[in-house]
Amino acid sequence: MIAGWNRALDLAGIADPGLRSDYAAAAWWMARHYPALHVCGRLLVPPASQPHLLAAVTATLFGDGLVDDLDRPCPGARFPAWAAEVRRGLLTGRAGDPLLRAFLHTLAVRRVPHLDVHLYLAGQAGQAWVAEYVTDQDHHDYVERVAVPTIRLWLAGLGASAGTRDEPLVRSFTDAIQRLDDLADLSADLRHGKMTIPQSDRLHYGVARADLESGRDTPGVRALLAHACRKARASLAAARADHARAGPEARAIFHPFLPVVDQLLAIIERQGPALTRHGVIWHARPTPGLLAAALGVVVSRPPLLAAGAARRPR
Repeated sequence: MIAGWNRALDLAGIADPGLRSDYAAAAWWMARHYPALHVCGRLLVPPASQPHLLAAVTATLFGDGLVDDLDRPCPGARFPAWAAEVRRGLLTGRAGDPLLRAFLHTLAVRRVPHLDVHLYLAGQAGQAWVAEYVTDQDHHDYVERVAVPTIRLWLAGLGASAGTRDEPLVRSFTDAIQRLDDLADLSADLRHGKMTIPQSDRLHYGVARADLESGRDTPGVRALLAHACRKARASLAAARADHARAGPEARAIFHPFLPVVDQLLAIIERQGPALTRHGVIWHARPTPGLLAAALGVVVSRPPLLAAGAARRPR
């Protein structure tokens, strides 16, 4: 069912033993820190694209983790050094870290414009000191400055063309997945002093930040979290509408992921106030429901994606 990793490396044209070790390190990091995401990538993506996708996802999530060190004395202090290493790597093609070496090789193979990487780094740097959203505009700013550049790099790892990476579907899908991610990571964010549920929404439902931080189960907390889930559902509906209007390549690439996002959101919706006490998705092992959704997509995926048609940009 899941293609062997060595076969995936062979199909991706990665023959150098050192590079194969670097890509294995990236895949291992992903499997260790984001097992559900790792399994979805291995199940839903053609084997030839898996190493490059995992390299892009691992690098961007590693950087995201450095920015999110809000519980340290100097939040995000490690990110500038890592970003500088990335920029040096873009200039020299070399790096000391295996995760970064795999990422740089993928950028070269997929012919990713360096501007895309610089936009991602600049967006992340601007978030290092953001500890609380005041209104929903803060969410939209994050999506535009960080999440969309991140997804564009993931799409490049898949081999999507430049035109596909600019589709409206990219923005709407990113908005949906970011709202889902904020809910999935709510408990961890609260522990680290970060609040992604806007203050304006909390005031509307009469919920204090302390109510969420202490994990209280009140009617206001339930209503607030249900409202956040409805916003995620609305974003997913917008992504589905854009998917229907998108070009063939974009439809093929996003087709497997929309039902999986739907399943993930259903898991979150069932948690209610428990979301404030423990995470439910990315860092946990895949649930039977998630695996069933992923396997269902594998069976029904369109021929374009099944053949690995996400191509290298020209």
